[in-house]
Amino acid sequence: MDPSFDTWTSSFLFAAVMGVFLFVILITSKNKKNYPIALLILSFSIILFQYVLYWTRYETMYPYFYLLPTLCYYTTGPLLYLYFLNLYKKNVHFKYTLHFLPALLLLISNSVLWLKYLGLTKMEIPFLLKGAQWYVALHLLFYAVLIFILIIKNKNLNTEYTKVRYTWSKVLLSLYSLFILSFISYFVLVNFSFFNSEWDYMISIMMSISIYTIGYFIFKQPKVFDGEMFSNLFLPIKNKNETFETSMLNEFYENLTNYMEQKKPYTNNELRLVNLADQVGFSTHLLSKIINKKSKKNFNSFVNEYRLKEAERLLISDTSNHIKSIYFDVGFNNKSTFYKAFRDKNKCTPQEYKARRI
Repeated sequence: MDPSFDTWTSSFLFAAVMGVFLFVILITSKNKKNYPIALLILSFSIILFQYVLYWTRYETMYPYFYLLPTLCYYTTGPLLYLYFLNLYKKNVHFKYTLHFLPALLLLISNSVLWLKYLGLTKMEIPFLLKGAQWYVALHLLFYAVLIFILIIKNKNLNTEYTKVRYTWSKVLLSLYSLFILSFISYFVLVNFSFFNSEWDYMISIMMSISIYTIGYFIFKQPKVFDGEMFSNLFLPIKNKNETFETSMLNEFYENLTNYMEQKKPYTNNELRLVNLADQVGFSTHLLSKIINKKSKKNFNSFVNEYRLKEAERLLISDTSNHIKSIYFDVGFNNKSTFYKAFRDKNKCTPQEYKARRI
């Protein structure tokens, strides 16, 4: 039969392309902690692309990706585990690269295959670990167990941050476990007579959903840790009809503003709502409610207001301080965000602001 696409394979090709797009977004976010997940999404996009070549029979015309799925499967566990090590602030040494040894062996095999197709060698291909789907399954399960042990060993629910991190970790591990279950299900069900191509597609859909949901969650992680996304999921409110007396809100807000002015926690570029809640001794929900009701702003806008005030002070009082370094000193992560926020407030650039007041 001639190679061709149908509705299913076209959808999977689109999912693979969207995976590459999500990879680009994550890898260009300048947050190095997200790089392992970005590479994980890229790996899965390559796997899905090879599946599309197989289903559409284009694999016979373009056999260059033949070994790539197995190679990519061997990268998913180490990449996700690396993300969790960074999340839990564990030291990662250079020897961690040994976790990618199986993938490296497959890369060597694939490189020889490419050279053979290009006519540059007649070497026999060392199909190292090729086709050993149960080795892949054990490899995936091994890293799921490692991640589970890491989460359990660091189950510290004494602060708002650790509560959010614990629930966040369970969600990500559950999604990865769903991916593993889908992978194993395929090689179990394929041995039964009732198995058909539609089942194959459905398993791939489950794998796609689990992996791309992980990528989306990672992309939205700052909002999760700022308490602005899935608040009821990660930090359930016990009494949603709860009210606060005006005098209590005023007192709490005064304590909060005094802390912001004296301790300047906003200069920390990694400051999140859960971190600030721990520092001032409030629950995340209470702190979020105080900020929203009293300042009429969300957390990011509230904190950025203090950062802008500090930037204005530095521009006037410290003439030796270079404008290009001020944005980082006051807590902004990048210059473009700082310049935009500064223009919105002062209707001028930092350079113009400084020139007018000196």
